[in-house]
Parts: sequence; structure tokens; C-alpha cells
Amino acid sequence: MGDGLDLKDILDIKVSPDRVKRLMELTHPDVDASEEVLEYLVRQQAQYVNIQYMRFQAGIKFTNEDVRRLMEGSIDIHAHGGSDPIERLILEDDMAIEASEAGMRAMVIKTWYTPSVSRIQLIENSLKRWADATGKRPVDVFGGITLQESMGGLNPEAVRRCLRFPGMKYVWMPMVDSYHHRKVVYDDQTGAGLRILTDDGRQVLPRLKEILKIAADNDLIVASGHYPHKETKVLAEEAFAQGVKRVEIIHPAHIHSKNSMEEMKLLAGMGAKLMLSGLGTTCFPMHESGPVYAVRMIKELGADNVVYGSDYGQIHNLSHVHGTEWMIRLLLAYGASKDELRKVFKETPAKHLGLDTEK
Repeated sequence: MGDGLDLKDILDIKVSPDRVKRLMELTHPDVDASEEVLEYLVRQQAQYVNIQYMRFQAGIKFTNEDVRRLMEGSIDIHAHGGSDPIERLILEDDMAIEASEAGMRAMVIKTWYTPSVSRIQLIENSLKRWADATGKRPVDVFGGITLQESMGGLNPEAVRRCLRFPGMKYVWMPMVDSYHHRKVVYDDQTGAGLRILTDDGRQVLPRLKEILKIAADNDLIVASGHYPHKETKVLAEEAFAQGVKRVEIIHPAHIHSKNSMEEMKLLAGMGAKLMLSGLGTTCFPMHESGPVYAVRMIKELGADNVVYGSDYGQIHNLSHVHGTEWMIRLLLAYGASKDELRKVFKETPAKHLGLDTEK
């Protein structure tokens, strides 16, 4: 039944009303809902049964060696470490050593309340000892600053000071301190929180425009924060207008920074890179449809426009390396090609970070 089918073929298979009716006599969702809602849920579940079983019948054509080769030289552009003042899985130096042992090429550390770039020299010190002891190549480590309240919000001077640290690559917009994050996640209707645009929503605030100019002059990556698409779009437009060469849209399918597929295509068309989130894909239902939606992002946006970021570091989730390997397996299982993943995990993020793409 599944011979020769790819994921698109499987997704295009319609679950008939008769099939739904028969299934409702045999099984049922564990919810108290109307008949219409129950039918929808059963139809959706049948669609996932098609995906799960037909993918294996069609034959998943990859090996453990394929996964190893994709892991080797891979780049994680969004990794959280244990020096945040919240419970985390692993400290940054141990993260970097684990990534080095897996043969990864580079890792970008992101912290919430203090500049992650301030950790780089400490991490590199630990990596040097590891490399001297093992004779192996250590991972390259980069960082940046997140413009949270603790950094003074949209604070140009904080960005300037961070330029003095080695490995400075990123300026991230506010996230948990964003007014939009507070509304969406905490249901805070007071209007409190950081904003990036003027009241009319048409322009970035003057202090942010100054920050964008600093980023342009120093070839930094300007990454979005936890804001809706219409505000992220204005940010990207102004960043490019100020001469920024590298713009990144972080976890664009998360609820607090949601962009539709068409909105993501628009941003990619402007020249921005879209982050494919390991956390959002593997720890679903945070992400729309887990690996199915992630593969759709790669196919529709194009692998040249997508960069992988694990977003891991949470105490209850996998480590960055194990989560990344699982992510690769899932994407291959659900229809991404090895060539596409070589771009998403290696080539596109290397270009994004300004690294040599010949390696």
C-alpha cells in the first residue's frame, strides 16, 4: 500500500467520511466534545496513522552512518546553557565539550538575562584543556546579547560593550520581557513589557535603529524576538535598510513569535534566515505538527533559507547533541533529503555565521 509513496503522497490521502464513521465505532478521543469536534479529531488521528505506518511501508532510506555524517560538522545556532538563573540541564563548557565529542563544527550560546558572549573565554579555556587531552578539534563557540530588561532593554551601549568580547555574533531582540510574550504566555493584559516599534507600528524605535546601525557596522546577526509577524517584518526591513547583512527569525512557528508559512516565505524572500527549532519539532505539540511541519518548512522555504537551532537546555529535555541527532533522524524519516539536511545543519548556518563553507 505504501510502496513508492513519499510524504507528500501520504499527506494528500484523504480520510473518507465512511472511514471516520467506522473508526468512531472502534475507538474515540478521550475528550468531552461535540460530535463535530470528535469527527475532526478522529480524522486527524487517522491522518497521523497514515503517516506513521505508510512511511515505514514505503521504506525509510537512511542509515546510522548517514546520521553520523550529518552530525559531523553540524552547527547549532541557538543553544541554552546552565549559567542562566533558571534550572538548566548542562553548563556551557560541558555543552561545548559534548558537541566537540560529537564532531560538531560550531555552537551559538544564548542566555536570557546576561550576555552569552561574556562566557566565551571561559568556555574556550575548558575546550583547550579538552583538545590538549584528546588531540581532537574543539567546536567553535559564539554568543551575543539578548536585549532584555536586565540589559537595559534596547540599549545601544550594552551592545557596544559586548563588541569587545571574542565570539560576538548576535543581537537578539527581547523575548520573555517582550510585551507580546507577556500577553501570549502570561495573559498579561496590562501592556507592560518591552516594545520595538513606535506606537503606530510603522517604524522601529530610535534606540533600536541605533543598535541596527551598530550591528551593520560590525557584521552582527540581528535576530528577532518574541513578537508577532507584522512587527518582526518591520524589524527585518529596517535592519536591511541600515545595512545589516544577516537577519534571523528565531523559532518562527512558536506561539509567542508565530509566523505563518506564507509570512515565513515573505521574510525569506527579503533575505532573512528562518530558524528550524529542535525543541519546537521534537517536543511537540509546541510546534504545529512536529516533524511533519518541520519538513514542510524545509521543502517550502528552501534549505538555503533555513538554519538549525536546537533551542535545548531545559532540565526535562534531551541534551543538545542527543536532541540534534534525534532531530536529524525524524527529519529523514518524514521526508527531508540528506542534501537538504546537509544545507540546514551545515552549509546555510556556516554562511549565516560568516564561516568558511568549504569545510
